[in-house]
Amino acid sequence: MNYVAVISPDRRDGSLEAGHALGFQYGMELGFDGEAVRHSFTLRCVPTDTMRQRVESLQVSVTPDIQLTRDADGFGNVLLEGTVPGPHGMFSVSVQGTVAVADCDGVPVPEAAEAGDDGMLFRYQTPKTMPGPALQGLVDSIRTGGGNLDVATDAMHLVHSSLTYEKGVTGPGTTAEEAMALGRGVCQDYSQVMISALRTLDVPCRYVVGFTVGEGESHAWVEVLDGGLWYGLDPTGDFPVGRDHIKVSHGRDYEDCRINRGVFFGARESYQRVLATVARIR
Repeated sequence: MNYVAVISPDRRDGSLEAGHALGFQYGMELGFDGEAVRHSFTLRCVPTDTMRQRVESLQVSVTPDIQLTRDADGFGNVLLEGTVPGPHGMFSVSVQGTVAVADCDGVPVPEAAEAGDDGMLFRYQTPKTMPGPALQGLVDSIRTGGGNLDVATDAMHLVHSSLTYEKGVTGPGTTAEEAMALGRGVCQDYSQVMISALRTLDVPCRYVVGFTVGEGESHAWVEVLDGGLWYGLDPTGDFPVGRDHIKVSHGRDYEDCRINRGVFFGARESYQRVLATVARIR
């Protein structure tokens, strides 16, 4: 095992009143049908400090024993990179730590936008969010006229009521239009449907990946820009992002926030197992 101390960045905001703390553990195992070699990968699985959360402790381990390097992607998300040169039949990563979260009591706690960030990048549709006839019907039902957060909140309620949560009917390649036409999906689909609808209305919004209280896999939600601040909304649960959420990354859609991305030689196929556990510890 190779334990890497990951130091949280400088505090972005000193106003966080953290009345709660979450303990979390994320584990991912990648197995191969043979021996893989020259396996290079990037991981987005490390939370950082925001106005809503503060990382108190963090530990990362990987198997096989290799050196990780830390960088940031174009959105500012933490990027862990490494290469396993020799033969191996399995690769795994474990991230665990404690994150203090704001006591928001049902009111979304915003994240400050970077200087000069007007959300322009997050106004444009991507191949994953491009709308079609099914999504246009949803867009036509959203109440407009208020601020971006008001519009997004109404969109969140409509998306939640329009989709049925069901695993196994969609996948990483499913688009927002396909999920909306199907009427079913998981958190990735709820979030991309909401993003597609909001961008159609020229509301800047971004896709977020993180963890939430309970046991399962990673979770996805949406952040919307209003008055120079980003607000988190969870269309799967139909409520503002709060003290049970740990943010890891954000981007234009699912592809920008994939936790594990890589390439390997030797083996022909791989399988992946993931388990994320989050619990309130105070």
